[in-house]
Amino acid sequence: MTYESPYRFGPPVEAPFFCDRDDELEIIVNRMMSGLHVFLLSPRRYGKSSLLSRAAYVVERDGGRCAYVNLLFCANEAELASAIMTAIVKSVLSKPGRAQRRLEDLVRRIRVKPRVTIDENGGASIAFDSTMSSQDWVVVLQDAIAILEDSASKGPAVLILDEFQVVANIGPRGIGGTFKGVADQAKRTSLAFSGSHLSIMENLTKGKGAPLYGMGERIVLDVVPEAPMVKYLIQRAKRFEKKLTVTSARLIYHEAGAIPNYVQQLALAAFEIAGEEITSGDVQRGAEGITDRQVGDYANRYEDLAPSQQRVLRALAIEPRSAVYAKSFLNAVGVANANAVRKALQVLSEKEIVARSNGKWIVSDPFFKRWLGRSPE
Repeated sequence: MTYESPYRFGPPVEAPFFCDRDDELEIIVNRMMSGLHVFLLSPRRYGKSSLLSRAAYVVERDGGRCAYVNLLFCANEAELASAIMTAIVKSVLSKPGRAQRRLEDLVRRIRVKPRVTIDENGGASIAFDSTMSSQDWVVVLQDAIAILEDSASKGPAVLILDEFQVVANIGPRGIGGTFKGVADQAKRTSLAFSGSHLSIMENLTKGKGAPLYGMGERIVLDVVPEAPMVKYLIQRAKRFEKKLTVTSARLIYHEAGAIPNYVQQLALAAFEIAGEEITSGDVQRGAEGITDRQVGDYANRYEDLAPSQQRVLRALAIEPRSAVYAKSFLNAVGVANANAVRKALQVLSEKEIVARSNGKWIVSDPFFKRWLGRSPE
């Protein structure tokens, strides 16, 4: 038995769950089709992966070739090379034809010989030895891009690198600069870099000392504006024969912090509780239910923080702040100087507990924020 849901959250979404982002989508597709590089930055849950997935669909529909790879679990050059080459090989083999023969031809083009594994569904995985040198890693990246380019003889070639911030922690000084050197040699490949750790991504891309400075256009993704999201919520509810008023849709939007993933999560929770009409009470009960189901996780996350970090977090849960180094905020969180707040925010940012939005520091998860605001029992 399958259950069709009016809203979708968690993994990347496609139509009909993809809302707005028309302007960003047009820019990204234009850069990809032109062989230009692009950086997409935003905190988690803002829809980066969904946007890139949609862009890849449009590029391939119009004759290009896209390979997507998530780098989140890559800890060294060998794992990075394996993930990228596997994604490109799978992309190339997705075209109809004699897959086994074509796989053999592709492997012969890889100068650093890999191990090839075929799963029960016929999918190929490429792996390299963990002792791979930095020089070998560059050779593999060069070969991967060459294979991708050749597979898209009549259109652009695109390599999407999601969770790109991990490269900053690979090797003694990070290997972000490797991509610039290889990309400069590529003929018509667009590299699309996506990252959720904004401070790391900015260190990689912003400022003259950054290894990827000037390499491509930077797009910082913000929340979906209220008007299109409210319209989307109402239309999806109506599609499933429930009424959602503008007032209740706006409440969903604001209670979920305007963050697309959480908006869809709360909308679904309220939809499941409601009768024929989704009321403001349904929205509040839905938010409480989501929070209740994650109490254990929230408590562990909070207890793992140092006392100063906890105080900064609680203050931001009460009210988002821009002037976090002002004396009034220092007094409110009980720290002696601005450096203590700076260190606390750095840790909270790295743990993706807080983020900057519209110039203010906010708690990233609106339901964690709700839990922080509850009175201790």
